[in-house]
Amino acid sequence: MKFLVFVGVVGAAAYFFPQIYEQTGTPCQALEAKALRKNLDRQAAGSIIAGLTLTLSDGNLGRKMAEDQYPKLPAAAGCVATYYDFPKDWVR
Repeated sequence: MKFLVFVGVVGAAAYFFPQIYEQTGTPCQALEAKALRKNLDRQAAGSIIAGLTLTLSDGNLGRKMAEDQYPKLPAAAGCVATYYDFPKDWVR
């Protein structure tokens, strides 16, 4: 029983961490924020663009990225798996 509680706590932490770390509402928005952060780190400018993009973000781009990577998973689980860069053969 303790093991199941432990697995549940770790699973919940893994699910909610991207949302808390990226300060977003859903895992798909967190995936979008991570992708945007990675791309803007390569460019010198972008703070205004990043703020505007994150404000307008509703998670659709992250959802599409997750569906491309993991078509058999639900959107939220796919976004979490894509956020953590899980190898595709682990989830299939």
